[in-house]
Amino acid sequence: MPGIKRSRTIRRFVVLLAAALLSAPVALAQTDGGEGPGTEVPHEYHDYGIGHAPARREGRSRPVRILTTPNGQPEWIVVGPQGDADAVRAAIESVRGRVLRVHALDALGQTSTVAILPTQYSRARIDEALSRMAPSSVLAVQHAYYFAQSASSPRIYAPDLIGDTAPGRCRVSSSVRIGMIDGPVNTDHPALRGVNVTYETLVPTGQVPSQNHGTAVATLLVGQDDTGALAGFAQGAQLYAVSVFSTRDENDMASVERITQAIDRLVSNGVRLINLSLAGPPNEALGVAIRAAASRGAILIAASGNERRPVVAWPAAAPEVIAVTAVDAARRRFRMANTGPELEFAAPGVDIYAASESGGGYVSGTSFATPIVTALAAREMAAGRGSVAAIRSALRSDVQPLGPGGRNTDFGYGLVHGGC
Repeated sequence: MPGIKRSRTIRRFVVLLAAALLSAPVALAQTDGGEGPGTEVPHEYHDYGIGHAPARREGRSRPVRILTTPNGQPEWIVVGPQGDADAVRAAIESVRGRVLRVHALDALGQTSTVAILPTQYSRARIDEALSRMAPSSVLAVQHAYYFAQSASSPRIYAPDLIGDTAPGRCRVSSSVRIGMIDGPVNTDHPALRGVNVTYETLVPTGQVPSQNHGTAVATLLVGQDDTGALAGFAQGAQLYAVSVFSTRDENDMASVERITQAIDRLVSNGVRLINLSLAGPPNEALGVAIRAAASRGAILIAASGNERRPVVAWPAAAPEVIAVTAVDAARRRFRMANTGPELEFAAPGVDIYAASESGGGYVSGTSFATPIVTALAAREMAAGRGSVAAIRSALRSDVQPLGPGGRNTDFGYGLVHGGC
């Protein structure tokens, strides 16, 4: 069967090519038409990996996953100033590459260009062409990112642990707007029906994953529930949620392309506080968008990831982003949480009761600690603290130190404190 042999040869080539690409600084954006099947590269999280391999082997990270076109070609993304867009296209075409998609990130002053390159030798040539023709633009591969979520078992304790008098007691002004880049949200959930929610998706119909993760994060931020069980930590705030996750090969994932588009969408709509309960490898193109957003006053808060590795995931590890880990009711670090010097704050994230697609349940992961810190940042914004430096200082001023002296790689500065 010559066709089958040729297909297997191409796939082996793609895996080898993708592995070779990971050592270079990269960034990429993903198609509105959906991702290809993707390529796994068995690098550890230092390179920086999560993929769709059977994960949850304790002490082991998932392999990095690079998105591919339907015929197995790795996708690349270039993010750079809008004035470089024509030069970027010319540089790609000069090495016989092909541009697949271009997105104007107007609020960030950037453009993302997704392309395929013909051979493993094109990286050096495209780097040279870009440095000559568009020196401010950055090339990266199209990494996949995943929900920073793990397994769970029941217990409710979070409000008391951070010092709130009762669930839902600490409300914030309706003028505060929280952005959320996540998966689909069930805006008809009872805990969200009375909330001012703007929701949009960047994912085509037919590739939409479960609403469980996004709805849980949304309700932890702004949920309203008279019983207190699903009351958010920043009730009263407006929520602007953008869904970037699609389902591929029974896995939920988001590309750099969609994440950068979502950041741009939120910034363009005046949202200055953004929750990112997702995790993946370091990516220079994503870094460009993060820096551009931060330079425009955006405050980004992200999950450290759940790979039980001594490396904080991206985007949490980016210096402009506030990195969050999870602890349980006994103030112990979540056993699967990533660690590292970039960690800043810990929050309840083990056995947290949160909304599901159609009800509620218990969840664990740094995904669910992150919106608690974001909600506390919203309270600080309501009190007039509008910069990331002011938010960091306010959160640090009242932490409960955990672990060995001062800031450490397990808990950052310590457990955040709430209260009204």
